[in-house]
Amino acid sequence: MGTYKVIAKDDLQARPYTWTKGLDYQVVEKSDYFILASNEGSLNYYNSVKDQVFENFDVSR
Repeated sequence: MGTYKVIAKDDLQARPYTWTKGLDYQVVEKSDYFILASNEGSLNYYNSVKDQVFENFDVSR
């Protein structure tokens, strides 16, 4: 568990959330999920989809 930043590879959208290419966003890891910040707030994702979500971001630890 921990906190780190990811950088959006492209402009992304998962309505109503967006991420802007080149900007960094905070990730907070919990035991069975992680929280990903967006331009509008934050989303909780289960760890089972982490690889698919992070295909869209560069991890900057």
